[in-house]
Amino acid sequence: MRFRKGILLVTLGVSLLALISCGKKAPPFLPEKIMPLKVARLEAAWEKGTVVLRGSIVDPEGKSRKGDDVIGCRVYHARYPVDDPPCEGCPITYGGFKVIKGEVTKEKEFYCPVPGIETKGIHFFEVRLIGRNGAIGTASNRVKLRIDD
Repeated sequence: MRFRKGILLVTLGVSLLALISCGKKAPPFLPEKIMPLKVARLEAAWEKGTVVLRGSIVDPEGKSRKGDDVIGCRVYHARYPVDDPPCEGCPITYGGFKVIKGEVTKEKEFYCPVPGIETKGIHFFEVRLIGRNGAIGTASNRVKLRIDD
């Protein structure tokens, strides 16, 4: 009788441990994709009816790097009327972004014509690079462009 109670207790203990140790502990997740490069010293120009963004490609330490792993960029854009610009230092609300795929790098430089911006006003831009693995880089500096045409 004592032997059966011992076996029963051991079986219950093992079953209890199996219930506690098995199963889903946390939701599954994918490892975060990393894009270490970003655009520094971003500049915007109005050339022949098109906005052109230029800058340097740098690593997290600020050293110039080639953009071999860059397959495109996200261009964040906001437009304000010339007669009602935001105050200096005020936050800018971007209305969304355009994904521009293709070659946006030449050696260690960033070069990107942005189609579809033809209205006059005060325009603000930020850029994030896109890597081969789909990772999105950190934001560039914000740049302001006034179009009077």
